[in-house]
Amino acid sequence: MLKSFKKTGLFASLISAGLLTSYSAVASCGGAFCNLSTDWDVQGVTSKPGIRLDVRAEYIDLDQLRHGTHKADLAGEVDEHDEVRTINRNILTTLDWNINPTWGITFKVPLVSRAHQHIFNEDNGAGGTDPEVEKWNFSGLGDVQAIARYRFYSDKDSNAGLRFGIKLPTGSIHKSNSEEDAERTLQPGSGSVDTLLGAYYNYRIGNTAWFVQGMWQQSVHERDDFEPGRKLSADFGMSYSATPELNLLLQVNLQHKSKDNGANAEPADSGGQSINLSPGFSYRVASTTQVYGFIQKPIYQYVNGAQLTADWSVALGINTAF
Repeated sequence: MLKSFKKTGLFASLISAGLLTSYSAVASCGGAFCNLSTDWDVQGVTSKPGIRLDVRAEYIDLDQLRHGTHKADLAGEVDEHDEVRTINRNILTTLDWNINPTWGITFKVPLVSRAHQHIFNEDNGAGGTDPEVEKWNFSGLGDVQAIARYRFYSDKDSNAGLRFGIKLPTGSIHKSNSEEDAERTLQPGSGSVDTLLGAYYNYRIGNTAWFVQGMWQQSVHERDDFEPGRKLSADFGMSYSATPELNLLLQVNLQHKSKDNGANAEPADSGGQSINLSPGFSYRVASTTQVYGFIQKPIYQYVNGAQLTADWSVALGINTAF
């Protein structure tokens, strides 16, 4: 794997999901994953049969309330709540099985840890409000994904293929503090079954390589009156082999998400678009193992209504072949 990795200089990059595939870094309450790609098959690292294990840790601090494209202040409206902050600490484990040069399958298992705070503006009966701070702090399994791939084109310099799969409702939708459940967008799982469909292409020349991928995600079965919005993501990436061990990486990650629907959703404060710039590196520490890291910085963010966003996020990971 690493021999091929050194020749191609392809990404060991962070994320979405993907997972996903791709995960949203913008949410009304703040449940989020880095919107980055660590899909080695998409990046054309190897076509040899075998198994790869990738584990990455993410830190996403959503502490900026945004309205449209602009930063916003707390509204303080009576009988409404103002989002204050959500800290996301995620671990995403990816097991990839390259069955043969044409077919493969990937399993993605997220573990989430979230600390959320908002203020409920209770009517004080005198024309004002009594702000009450409400907090949640929980950990748990997120929604697992299984994604198959079919490589329909391959030569010595490039690959192209399709990806299709399913997201399962394995994450809890009933995490709570001592008094009430957290909002659905904050829960470890969406409760929905989603289909995934995407395509990719990668190419290399000398010490430089690039890839592009797109993924569509849509709910086909909702649960408990909550249907997450449809997501369309696209990732563009380049890498440069500075040394046999060190690769310099750069990604541009785009995402569009439609509004959530259902009685337990907040359509007015969900969905939006983002463009993120993600510089990073990968470094070979053993013959079949490399570590990598990314910093993700949004260069454009638009949200419907008022939502929490992050000014930056970070991800560190390790990848090894068996």
